Amino acid sequence: MRIGVFSDIHGNLEALEIVLNAIQNESIDQVICTGDLVGYGPDPNPCVERTLAFADIIVAGNHDHGAAGVIDIENFNKAARHAIEWTQSELTTETKQALIQLPMIMVGPDITIVHATPDEPEKWIYMATYGDIYHSFDALTTRLCLVGHSHTPTVFGLNNENQISINQEKKVSLEENISYIINVGSVGQPRDDDPRTCYGILDLDKQEFEIKRLKYPIEKVQEKMKKKNLPSSLIERLAIGK
Repeated sequence: MRIGVFSDIHGNLEALEIVLNAIQNESIDQVICTGDLVGYGPDPNPCVERTLAFADIIVAGNHDHGAAGVIDIENFNKAARHAIEWTQSELTTETKQALIQLPMIMVGPDITIVHATPDEPEKWIYMATYGDIYHSFDALTTRLCLVGHSHTPTVFGLNNENQISINQEKKVSLEENISYIINVGSVGQPRDDDPRTCYGILDLDKQEFEIKRLKYPIEKVQEKMKKKNLPSSLIERLAIGK
């Protein structure tokens, strides 16, 4: 079984279309989105519409729930809060309702899907320390977990001796006796020094995870953002992947 995975679109329609077209050309059995369809970018409604029509499973991100009014946005930084407030003014009733209805976490027989962490998904924690990583693994009832949130593609592993590995290679082989939390990076706002959009392929038959990067028309998105008076910091970071 081959699963196409993407996350953190953030209202970037140009990047999303590139990713969806690429996934369509893959031999894929299932498509999963790990959240943050909106926020930061200039096209929230079409990004939600396209993702809903394309993905088999979608979970909510903090920007989705912030834009839909499910959570307070006071803890968002200034630029993110500005973008969320603008997004709130743009959302159609249908889009807002769709975001409200997205589940926080989904646990299947083999894979857990969540935007941030499986232990406390509602707190939107970044796995920034070994303690955060251990807590996330402790909460899992499945061997595999797919996440987003940090915008940085990373494969965390935990072996039988409670040792953690961190791998940011393009392709990672998944070993039988190791549990994995896989961060699939960001479609619409990468932050790993690579401005190209990205998506992942999880091949359960080969036990491999691969990140794929693609160029997209960044300048076009930036022009749209300028016209919407979105924060300059959000516009500029697209070109450098920060």
